[in-house]
Amino acid sequence: MSIGQGERLQIVTYNPVRRFINRAIVVSLILALVTGSYFYGQWAVWHERSSSVIERDELRKKIKAQEKELVDLRRRVLVTESSKAIDKQTHQEVHQTILDLNAHIGKLENELHFYQRVMAPEKVDQGLRIDRFDIKPTDDPRVFDYQLVITQVTDNNTFVEGRALVSLVGARGQTLNVTLPLKDVSPEVDELSVRFRFRFFQNVAGQMHLPEDFVPEKVQVILQSIGSKAMRIETEFGWTSQEAI
Repeated sequence: MSIGQGERLQIVTYNPVRRFINRAIVVSLILALVTGSYFYGQWAVWHERSSSVIERDELRKKIKAQEKELVDLRRRVLVTESSKAIDKQTHQEVHQTILDLNAHIGKLENELHFYQRVMAPEKVDQGLRIDRFDIKPTDDPRVFDYQLVITQVTDNNTFVEGRALVSLVGARGQTLNVTLPLKDVSPEVDELSVRFRFRFFQNVAGQMHLPEDFVPEKVQVILQSIGSKAMRIETEFGWTSQEAI
């Protein structure tokens, strides 16, 4: 082989030691990255489990506190009802007190039952569920407060996430079965569906501003979770009764 005019021949010295060192450095960096990723993953799992335990313990404390408050309230009702020496005015005050106490007891019992369902998965069917959809009127006859409660009944305290599509179904003028997505009537919602991610339960709350010519009949709620155990749940609630239909 001949070398043309103007070309230069460059001789590179082969150094096996340097080549070995370079390869060792690359392998060490790869091992360091793999090891770091492994320990970070372990830390993330530990951190999530610790947070789950703390959240679960807080719910259990709340259940115990509500159980104690229920016992105290029932005792107060018994004492008040057993009072004999009261005049007419006092009787009215006592009667109102009893009504208020019973209403508060009913509210606490509902909350306690809700927390017990979430914290005792062995007693009910497990999985994602739509617990309830509450509607309350406001001073404006076309504006309503709403609250959607989504729960997950599980024994492994893992997160569930996905999307909730809420729609109002009713009549608009002479047209029946008109569907209005929540984003069209609620200022708090700017997407067609609402994202959820939780361990035990999540509340989706806000206000609905109904169009003047719209008469609601029911609320349709569709949940679509993602992941390896993805599931779809669909429930309709009556507008007046707010019961599942």
